[in-house]
Amino acid sequence: MVLVLCLGNDLLHDDGVGWAVADALEGRVPPGVVVRRSALSGFYLLDELVNWTHVLVVDAVQTGAHPPGTVLSFPFEALGSDAGPSPHAVGLPTVVALGRQSGVPLPEWIHIVAIEVDDMESFIEGLTPAVRAAVPRAVDVIRSLLTAAPALAPALA
Repeated sequence: MVLVLCLGNDLLHDDGVGWAVADALEGRVPPGVVVRRSALSGFYLLDELVNWTHVLVVDAVQTGAHPPGTVLSFPFEALGSDAGPSPHAVGLPTVVALGRQSGVPLPEWIHIVAIEVDDMESFIEGLTPAVRAAVPRAVDVIRSLLTAAPALAPALA
């Protein structure tokens, strides 16, 4: 089984893009794929990742390096480390590293699909136009990964 973990908060404008991608994926994934929405972050992400062998994480990013609506796809290892300013502000690389060090059964394969966003702070439901337009592109990237990634073949068999 493969988990597509769509992160975000649909009350914080573009931060809801992960959930919009989850909505668009419903009924459009191969058998053996579970699509889940989550608003969890930090160490709480361990609860979402535990006991899955293959996870594709979908999330909003705000790097400023790409125009809003850009869909990025890369292996988890490309994230590097991102130690936060406190234990309450840790990112996915720190969560996975600490979980693995502690013997938590975490995925052997993690891939990231990130959508560059414009506004993740305004308390507004709905996506900005450029981010809303990126949802079908993100779905296409995810569906392509689910059908073509060699690492996923055993998990989908």
